Amino acid sequence: MDEKSVNKSLGELRKLISKRNFLQSIDVIITLKDIDMTKQGKIEDFVRLPSGKTKKAKICALVGNESEAGAKAADKIILSSDFEKWKKPREIKKLARQFDYFIAQADMMPQIAQVFGRYFGPINRMPNPKAGAIVPSKANLAPLVEKLKDTAKLIANKAPVFQCSIGYEDQTDEELAANIIKIINSAEHVLPNGKNNLGKVYIKSTMSKKIIL
Repeated sequence: MDEKSVNKSLGELRKLISKRNFLQSIDVIITLKDIDMTKQGKIEDFVRLPSGKTKKAKICALVGNESEAGAKAADKIILSSDFEKWKKPREIKKLARQFDYFIAQADMMPQIAQVFGRYFGPINRMPNPKAGAIVPSKANLAPLVEKLKDTAKLIANKAPVFQCSIGYEDQTDEELAANIIKIINSAEHVLPNGKNNLGKVYIKSTMSKKIIL
């Protein structure tokens, strides 16, 4: 996929984007072929976008009290001493959807799984080592938070498809194109048969129809 053809498709997408009272996300949808997800299992990758995003991912840190100082770069910190307050499923589900990534202190993972896992797991919010989101005690989380704020998730679970946001409508076509190409290349490298597993690729905005690249 070359930059010229991606820019052309972005130009076509711009014509479909109606003005809304909110900033629309630009999404990439990659269909997968010749792959049996029931045998393959979940495929995932975490891709730092070269052009970043206008609206950054939101990060929550789940750490011990001794690690509070190092976690200040996160948008929210939940300390181990406060875990006992999280008992209502409704509140935990709300928390899970408020944040894009959760960072966890490694030695607290059993507690985190017990308190949050039932609600985080089904929507892919559990702290993930592939994203570097499981850290040692007293770690300085600032570099990791900065990275995750511009990181996109590629996850195919039951359905053979990747879908993720790669930016927003207020970014330039050049910025969006760089992010799209990075996502497609990353998808190719994480698939078991590489390029042979790539099907059709689409782009769309939050409210537009999708168009094929």
